[in-house]
Amino acid sequence: MGVRITTEIRYDQMDEFARLAGEGILVVPVARTYTLDRIQEVAELSQSRRPGGKLMLVL
Repeated sequence: MGVRITTEIRYDQMDEFARLAGEGILVVPVARTYTLDRIQEVAELSQSRRPGGKLMLVL
């Protein structure tokens, strides 16, 4: 289906990712933001594999 999953973080390409995001070409769907005190809830939702987008922790 053309989907590739990797756990490798490409730090050498972060500048390019930031540029593409800034231009609106790369879009990352954020499902919801959570405060750090709700980390357990976030972990459970993430492990369910159905978060509906990225889960963001905010300070």
